Amino acid sequence: MTRSTTWHPESFINLTDYREVTEVLHRGREFVLEGTKAESDEFVHDTLISIDGRPHLERRRALMKMLTPSQPWGAEGHLLDEVFDDNLRRIRETVPPVDGAHHFDLIDFCRRIVWRVTAAFVGIDGIDSDEKVSWFLELAAPVLNTLVVEYAPEAERDAIVLRGREAREQIRREMFLPSIERRRALLRQAAESGGSTEDLPADLLMSMLADAGDGDTDLEPIFREAVALLAASVNNPVSQAAWSLDDLLDWLEAHPEGHAHTSEREFLNLAVKESIRLHRSSRPYLVRIATADTVLESTGRAVPAGSWVASWVGAANRDPAVFGADSDSFDPYRAPLDPKVATFGVGFGIGPHSCLGRPMLLWEQGGEEAQGIQTKLLRFMLRSGIRKDPGGVHELIGVEGGRRFSRYDVTLPAENTSS
Repeated sequence: MTRSTTWHPESFINLTDYREVTEVLHRGREFVLEGTKAESDEFVHDTLISIDGRPHLERRRALMKMLTPSQPWGAEGHLLDEVFDDNLRRIRETVPPVDGAHHFDLIDFCRRIVWRVTAAFVGIDGIDSDEKVSWFLELAAPVLNTLVVEYAPEAERDAIVLRGREAREQIRREMFLPSIERRRALLRQAAESGGSTEDLPADLLMSMLADAGDGDTDLEPIFREAVALLAASVNNPVSQAAWSLDDLLDWLEAHPEGHAHTSEREFLNLAVKESIRLHRSSRPYLVRIATADTVLESTGRAVPAGSWVASWVGAANRDPAVFGADSDSFDPYRAPLDPKVATFGVGFGIGPHSCLGRPMLLWEQGGEEAQGIQTKLLRFMLRSGIRKDPGGVHELIGVEGGRRFSRYDVTLPAENTSS
């Protein structure tokens, strides 16, 4: 296992300047991720979010196979469309309308959608009904908490780890191992018939099994990667869906001319990127360890060897020197002062550990209908007439720099069933 060291945030070098944050994240040899995990190490050891260098690069290449746009969960696929419609029907059938509208929590609604799509691209079979999604949610939520346990108050960490262990073993027994056996059978059939693995599902489990070979494959690295992705990939998309809707609806009130563009991919992509820039919903800062005495080229700051560096993504993304004097406000047409800076800033990370799932979340190639998860969710919500419930609850949780909605009440117009 990697070296597990207790965090001492009071000793961290805190970076909020956009130039310094991006430089540290880019310089993957001088500022490494491996060794920064403490209590979460037993859950993420040897996974993409804990390794550096060539092993990290090779793992990314193996996992990229599942991110092609033609897959059901990809930008050209229709899995999210179908799951969204299923859940819209569920709301209409189970939530009685009041004053001409159905009132419900958008966080729960989007979580059920995103977690079904997540299960599909990871390769967990059978998460295809509302009951199975509820079961999945109960197990995945405690595991998600273990991935960010270092950010929790110290007094709460032992309980988080204990519950995460229990949920993780249940996932292994009841979800992971049966799904692995189905894929092993598919690989054997392909080998016996002389078929190609290219014709098999390109989900995470299949991709890693095929990459490792199906002899006496060590399943533990595959299991760790699957669990980390199951947990990590569902929190941010759900939170960002609520933020995007909240930001854009407010902006449209002041800019009604924007309604003419709410079905256009380019405009929706701009809106999603701006929300991602403004709102950090998970780890408030990204931690690295300096491997040698280093001087940052951007500012001349000296960083001694062995220093723990905290890069505050939210603060960097609101740096007025990069995003303008109004950097705290939402503007889908924002242009960074430096044209080389992405409009979403470091919302997807940057450098060797940038977000692997970015193409799934935000797609900008192909035709108008080829859209990433975040863009599709925003388009479907607007098209369906989902709007913020002015009399509902809109509750934020989390620490400064990593705030997300725990509940976001919305309305959906009731269908007119009169003849």
